[in-house]
Amino acid sequence: MKGDSFIKIYKEYFSYVYRYLYGLTYSHQTAEDLTQESFVKALSIIQVSNKSIKSWLLTVAHNLYVDYVKKNSRLSFHEDNFLNEINVQDFTDKLMLKKSVNSAFMLIKQLPENQRQVVLLCLVNELSYHQTSEILGISVSAVTNLIYRARKTLRELRREIDG
Repeated sequence: MKGDSFIKIYKEYFSYVYRYLYGLTYSHQTAEDLTQESFVKALSIIQVSNKSIKSWLLTVAHNLYVDYVKKNSRLSFHEDNFLNEINVQDFTDKLMLKKSVNSAFMLIKQLPENQRQVVLLCLVNELSYHQTSEILGISVSAVTNLIYRARKTLRELRREIDG
């Protein structure tokens, strides 16, 4: 992989890997460290099989997250200001979007980890159920079931908030 190709891949996929890891750790520093480590590992491996680059990078990120959890048996989730890198012209729209993204991540944070992982991969990072099943090492039907339960839980949480 040439340097220019790697830089292009880094710029294109950084936000996907970071969002996934932030959604799992809720720590800006940890997500950033694991994201950087994912790309370092990608650069050293250089080979992408038949998977899409995005799916492959998220697989690397997932494996690094699993290793991180094993090393640090107790994760502490801190409140971080999560700024989504979405270009919005109007300041008011940007502020509303930021509030909406933060609200969504606060709801996702309350999901059990397995549901949180599929939501982050399928709904936030727009991977297919098949790609998600490969990353997590579970069946497509398990992914479908987890998405269904996560959506149901998120609707219930939203109803509680809306009162």
